Amino acid sequence: MINDQPPSFIKQADMSTTNMHVSGSEKDKQLLISIVKDMGESMSGARSTKHWTAEVLWFDIPPFVSRGIPPAVKMFDHVFSNFQSYKTSFLHLDVTLNETLGVVCSTQQVDIAFRSGVNKTVMVRQTDCFRKTNNAWQLFHQHASLGSGGEWDGKIVTEI
Repeated sequence: MINDQPPSFIKQADMSTTNMHVSGSEKDKQLLISIVKDMGESMSGARSTKHWTAEVLWFDIPPFVSRGIPPAVKMFDHVFSNFQSYKTSFLHLDVTLNETLGVVCSTQQVDIAFRSGVNKTVMVRQTDCFRKTNNAWQLFHQHASLGSGGEWDGKIVTEI
């Protein structure tokens, strides 16, 4: 069995598309969701990173590990230059937050139309970690990964 309970000092809000339990600050929760969704609609490095801290650490977005905004802007701009368009659908969202820390975990389906004429759908699992400083939420860590092992059936495993 996988322990999916957050530490006791964190208030949790389940934001799955079919089930919503409200706890913590509703305003902060909605703001974090809107930031994550805005990143999912971005077509530029500047827009993708506008809520990032200068010392942000991110994993599994080439290169393997990066720190800071400049390499992210360069990478995002390069990737987006190959897209004609794309659409991100959020299949699942979980928000965990307290007064100063927020974590948004999402499962995303990204439908991409490349400039080359090729269309592709990818499944992305992403964790966005935020801290609230001077009343503003900023992303300090992002981990994105592509699914492995076939199609997602919409279920989160809690027992094996």
